[in-house]
Amino acid sequence: MQTVPRFLCRFAFVVAAFVAVPASASDAPLPIGEIDARMGAILKEWDQPGLAIALVTRDRVLHEKGFGVRDLRNKQPVDERTMFGIASVSKSFASATVAKLVADGRMNWDDPVVKHLSWFAMPRDRDTTEVTLRDLLSMRSGFGSSEYTFRRASANRTDHVRRIRYLEQMHPLRSEFLYTTDSYTAIGEVVATVTGRPWETVAAETLWKPIGMTRTNADHTAARADSNAASPHITVDGRKQAIDWIYEDYNALPAGGVNSTAHDLGLWLQFQLNNGSVNGQSVLSSKALLETRVPHTPDRGRSPGRGAWSVAAGEGDDAFRHPAYAMGWFVHAYRGHDIVWHSGGIDGFRSLIGFLPDDDVGIVVLTNADQSMLAMATFQTLVDAALGRGVSDRWSQSFRRMALADADAAKKRRAELESGRLKGTKPSLPLDRYTGTFADNGAFGETRVHVENGKLVIDAGRMQYELSHWQQDQFQAKPRWPYEMESRNFFVSFRLDPRGQIAGFDFSTGSVFKRLK
Repeated sequence: MQTVPRFLCRFAFVVAAFVAVPASASDAPLPIGEIDARMGAILKEWDQPGLAIALVTRDRVLHEKGFGVRDLRNKQPVDERTMFGIASVSKSFASATVAKLVADGRMNWDDPVVKHLSWFAMPRDRDTTEVTLRDLLSMRSGFGSSEYTFRRASANRTDHVRRIRYLEQMHPLRSEFLYTTDSYTAIGEVVATVTGRPWETVAAETLWKPIGMTRTNADHTAARADSNAASPHITVDGRKQAIDWIYEDYNALPAGGVNSTAHDLGLWLQFQLNNGSVNGQSVLSSKALLETRVPHTPDRGRSPGRGAWSVAAGEGDDAFRHPAYAMGWFVHAYRGHDIVWHSGGIDGFRSLIGFLPDDDVGIVVLTNADQSMLAMATFQTLVDAALGRGVSDRWSQSFRRMALADADAAKKRRAELESGRLKGTKPSLPLDRYTGTFADNGAFGETRVHVENGKLVIDAGRMQYELSHWQQDQFQAKPRWPYEMESRNFFVSFRLDPRGQIAGFDFSTGSVFKRLK
């Protein structure tokens, strides 16, 4: 006999105070009016354009709704079927495609990566034959991230994964949690190699289609052309501004390139709560799917947002305990309840989804702006509501204080950087003397420096970086892109040889280039 979810029982004694969910969705009461009012307040508190949420059980949609607007320019409303970029929430689909292949006997969790990608190499040679699919999926590979190095310069996904050997090995294999998108890009290549089809095709055919996720895809061009798509927004000079929806990390698509809706992701969480079944029919072996939720790598504070979440919760009864990374999911305990979740962030979108397997509830939060802590605050507000702990502004206030403090700290760092700048200097040589062909150890490979419209420009793979003089022979590099994000900028320092000629240059992100010609 199916038991009544524990969180539904907790609502019973206060049913009279709540607005009931229509019988067609659920016979259980939820504080719908309070939830909707709180979501509307969150939009104002955080100066948020739009927000979409869903709350589901294994067999019911408890509530799904959109708030605010898709685009500040045209004010069209968000609803539960509005499409958003979900960024790293994509990792839960990547791990599930591997689970499907494991269940079908086509691979094993502990297969060495080189069994499927013979050319794959780790930053440390001794790890190359040792690293497994499980290691890549559980964030314990120990290598860093290419986000600010070669990711956008890589020619294609295979080229991207080949360059992993040039990343810094920051921890010994299997010794520490270290979040990196590149391990999931490699997983996508493994799936593509084993199946003979692109990862996104496998995900669509084995997961999205049988689950009924008709408004989920991995093509940002199709997503932004959709008649009900949100526009991403970033903060420029303290104000939200709509930007073009461009997924610039196409090479990292299995790790962060999926687009979806609150409704579709509610179906995904129902699939999870039903342990791989849809309408009583098994789509994915429960044994294989459950393996993706097993805590593998303890999180000692290095996950994105983990520190912020811990501070917001505090060390009392609300503390998040036993945090770890599974495979495509974070896991932790909150007030004795297990929570399986993942967040995501790309330019102008933030998302967070999760479920409480023992309480039979799943929660989706999608936003179209650039504030990660907003998604955390909203998710945790809905967790409390689902657990019968009421609907309050506690989490929004706590995360908002931290977000403002982070913004102030960023302003201070920028001011300190500017104040330390040497004023009145100029480059040692005419700009045309800085031009030439250069190369690093292989991460970027061969690059070209040339002069264009009175400025130095670096061509690196698919990317171009425009240089502006900063001080002496140091320049600030800005990627050429339809919109500017300060976090993408870095510094380039040119080196002169004893003859006064340019011998090479260094990226402040760590790459060292030598002149070829």
